[in-house]
Amino acid sequence: MGTPAGETSNAKDNVGDAVANDQAIDQPDGLTPKNKYGKYKKNLKEKIFDWTHKKSPKSRTDSDSSTQTLTYEEYLKLRRISEAGQQLISLEEKLYDCVHGSEDQEEALKEEEELKVAYETFSQELWTTIAAGVTLSGEELKQLASAVCSIEQEEERDKKCLEEKERNWRIPQWRPRECRKKLDTVLQEAVEQRMEEIPKVKEAEKLSSIKQDIFKMGKRLKEDLVSVVMNVKGCYPEGYDICNVYAKLYHTTFSSRLKEIVEFGLRQEDCSYVLGWVHNYYQNDILKHRDLEKEIDGKSLGSLLPEDVIKQLESQYLSNRECEIKQWLSNAVGNEVTKWMEGEIPEQVDGFYHSEIAIDVIQCIEGAVKEAKEVLDKEFGNMMRLFMCALLECLERYKKTLEDFIKAKEKYKNCAAVIKANMFNCKQFRDYFEKINESFEAEDKEKCLSILSGLEDTGYRYLADLMHLPLKPSYKVLVTQEWLTCSNPVMDTILDLAEKHIQEFSKLKPCCFQELLKRLHFEVIAEYTKRIMKKKIKLKYEEQQKAMAEKICDDSRKIQELFTRYESKEEWLHHVLPKVAEVIKLQDPSMIVLETATLVRDYPDISKKHLSALLYIKANLPSKDAKSVKKVLQLKNEDLNICRSAKPFFALVPV
Repeated sequence: MGTPAGETSNAKDNVGDAVANDQAIDQPDGLTPKNKYGKYKKNLKEKIFDWTHKKSPKSRTDSDSSTQTLTYEEYLKLRRISEAGQQLISLEEKLYDCVHGSEDQEEALKEEEELKVAYETFSQELWTTIAAGVTLSGEELKQLASAVCSIEQEEERDKKCLEEKERNWRIPQWRPRECRKKLDTVLQEAVEQRMEEIPKVKEAEKLSSIKQDIFKMGKRLKEDLVSVVMNVKGCYPEGYDICNVYAKLYHTTFSSRLKEIVEFGLRQEDCSYVLGWVHNYYQNDILKHRDLEKEIDGKSLGSLLPEDVIKQLESQYLSNRECEIKQWLSNAVGNEVTKWMEGEIPEQVDGFYHSEIAIDVIQCIEGAVKEAKEVLDKEFGNMMRLFMCALLECLERYKKTLEDFIKAKEKYKNCAAVIKANMFNCKQFRDYFEKINESFEAEDKEKCLSILSGLEDTGYRYLADLMHLPLKPSYKVLVTQEWLTCSNPVMDTILDLAEKHIQEFSKLKPCCFQELLKRLHFEVIAEYTKRIMKKKIKLKYEEQQKAMAEKICDDSRKIQELFTRYESKEEWLHHVLPKVAEVIKLQDPSMIVLETATLVRDYPDISKKHLSALLYIKANLPSKDAKSVKKVLQLKNEDLNICRSAKPFFALVPV
């Protein structure tokens, strides 16, 4: 505190004293002559030295130098800034106590100027330490804490000086120093410099120049904020909220640099990279980093770019990405089709025919969806619709190309191998669409699955025909007098030929082989049932009907043995022929009605025409009883416990 102007005090004279108890000292060599107060004039440096070397009576011996207070210069050299600053403040207080009662104003002003210069040197050390905050660690953090403490000291001194000024006392020309306000400017300049002077990083060597710049800034920002939280935070009082102060400065600087980059225009890959930082990397990898999330208020920072700039970038991304996706999908199908047309046999992987179409298309879509999630916000839904439109076009083209290829099968010797390879593509596509529960609308997924169903039907029908058509001539002998008299083992011939063709499909993927086997199994049973309904045979006697029923059951067992050997999963087909045979075998009209009811219950798609054709075989069944049997169909929706989960069968067997 100063003393009112005009008041004198002996305290003013001890600024240059060497000891605290005001003992006189001999005049050192080189001191200037005595001034009017009887004291030797000393320059400011000597006064600082004197002040910092005062000792208590217990610490005056040369042998106990370890308890000596360090000089201002020594404190400053050791970066013990708060101690150095406190010495300047103390000297300032004493100087101005003297100035207020001094008659030698010229000398006082000179000393004041010297102290001002000392403060300038001190300030340089103070702000250099503050600016280097994020780069400091270990013992260096003590220097930062000392610098922050000095700011608090300066703020307190400013407050006292302003109080003195209100009482019309003279205060130093450098007061108030406003170090808290200066702190914001120093930190801002330090952050801008940190974000400007970034060396190349190895991880970004292969990126474009724009991506390298953004990556380096993002990496520097993250590392520095982690340093703030882990190191710098502990050097500042809680009221400074230093973590959020730094976060705001880095955010503002990074945002400003991004705006400059965007203004020059971006290529597609750079556009997506910028959007990735705006919507994903900055938010998730930095602000939600485990060390930063609890210390930094990320929501208050806002977006890295203005909304209108983001909208412009997203529009550019959508337009270019749609064209790219369509081209990629077109190439994925087109490259494979070219190979088919040139007669190339598909490669084999693990002994099975293989095609890359599904893999390429799915990877293309997956990659595009993943990137879209990272770089888009409000436009993500629009991007997904564009992707789905492109995918539907791709699948439609794929389906038509495969259908046209099959129609021209006579031209291509590789047709069977190509279809075998592509059936597994269908399986991969189906698994993909059934698995995804997000990104795409359910309606769009159903459209894709519908296209795939058509494609699968086309492919498997072609492959099944390769197996089934050679059996057609032998089917014509079934359910005839020749067949019934066992003069020709028709079923054995059919099944031997069927097995031969089944073995030819060993290079079909197991899941696809099972699908094909299922279809062949169905067609054999359906063809056999169709032959029963052909009305080629009419039997008057019970023994004949029982013999026919037994023959049907015997053939059914042979069919079951063959398809069980190849692990067909269609076990429900094993029961069709025996149940039909049971109706043929029974003679009691009431029992026939009951068995027919069972048949209708298990196969609700059986029609009146099917029953009429079946009863045609039973020539000894009176017409009135036949009518009673047919009436069962009228009851199937009322009194019968219809099997609602029954698979369609008779509806696929024409009469």
